[in-house]
Amino acid sequence: MTSYYQDTVNSGYAWLGWVPRHWDISPLGQHFIERSETVSDKDFAPLSVTKDGVVPQLDNVAKTSNNDGRKLVRAGDFVINSRSDRKGSSGVSSRDGSVSVVYSVLEPRPTLYGRFAHHLLRSPAFQEEYYRWGSGIVADLWSTRYSAMKRILLAIPPLGEQREIAHYLDSEIAQIDTLIAEQQRLIEMLRERRQAMIDHVFTRCSEDRVPLRRFISFLTSGSRGWGGYYADFGDVFVRIGNLSRGSLFLGGEVQRVNLPPVIHEGQRTKLQVDDLLFSITAYIGSVAVVDQEWADSYVSQHVALCRIDTSVLDPKFTGYFMLATEGRGQLSEGAIGGTKVQLALDDIRALRVPVPTLEEQRQIVDYLDRETSRIDMLIAESERLIELSQERRSALITAAVTGQIDVRQEA
Repeated sequence: MTSYYQDTVNSGYAWLGWVPRHWDISPLGQHFIERSETVSDKDFAPLSVTKDGVVPQLDNVAKTSNNDGRKLVRAGDFVINSRSDRKGSSGVSSRDGSVSVVYSVLEPRPTLYGRFAHHLLRSPAFQEEYYRWGSGIVADLWSTRYSAMKRILLAIPPLGEQREIAHYLDSEIAQIDTLIAEQQRLIEMLRERRQAMIDHVFTRCSEDRVPLRRFISFLTSGSRGWGGYYADFGDVFVRIGNLSRGSLFLGGEVQRVNLPPVIHEGQRTKLQVDDLLFSITAYIGSVAVVDQEWADSYVSQHVALCRIDTSVLDPKFTGYFMLATEGRGQLSEGAIGGTKVQLALDDIRALRVPVPTLEEQRQIVDYLDRETSRIDMLIAESERLIELSQERRSALITAAVTGQIDVRQEA
């Protein structure tokens, strides 16, 4: 059971807040020594520093590394990937090895218990403070040098208490991670069930596959060079990220464009309800059908707009078919060739689709809308549970390592 410390003091530092009075507030440099010895990865195996901690570097990555001029890492050292520190890429190494010279390697002093240091320096609160002490031109080149890092103030409990906090967090995090893993497996099973349902419907469609070109009344790709028209207000600009890989709905972050009056070319790519959209340069297989909410938007050069004869072919029926394994296979086959994986408009015209009666098409659409919606609701619930679990995980770590909760076992 956890509780709150009764005797606390204001640290005077925003990232620490109120801390237990018996904890020692002191600079990071008092508890870590920077290790800067350079070695060869022939003698010390290359390591990667990820969100999962310090792990052996993959063979295909290791082959491209420079043999000399790497930083030595000893088992028990804390390593920070300074190029992605805000993403939590850091941790205590369980083995000797070597890392890039741009990484920070810290040797804990005897005042620190390794697992407590692992949780403390990976906590979201510390990562934000660490980032604040850094410098750089852009986020990807932002880094915090040890000369600045060593001045960051930490609140350090006695060694015995550090062990209790670390053991508590190890246990709690393991339970949370197990729950997250179970939900991720459930999501994967639900997605497989969804795909099997769609495949089963179209496997039973015995009609011959007919070239889509016979039903296309208009086909085009989006306009180029509209990045300069991006604005906070204006018309919606549909990008490839707005097309889902698993459903026919448009979604995601909305980008707007403010077009000058002289730009008339965009009218060619203005969307209408029931237009069928295909990703043509990335995420091949992403398909969407335009509803009223997205009508009158424009599409980017990476999206193809396909307008079909709705008196013969239902757009959602066609979209669902393209989500089926058979349809995805055609899209993938058409995208392979040349120097890049992409679809040409002729590849879309060449797609072959079943064409049962409109009544049958609409019955299939109604069935798939209903059944996939049920599965999508279950997936959304699991995704929300994962999100809440991750938030609890972060909050729990920060609370424990900054003294917001007392996890010590009562006698």
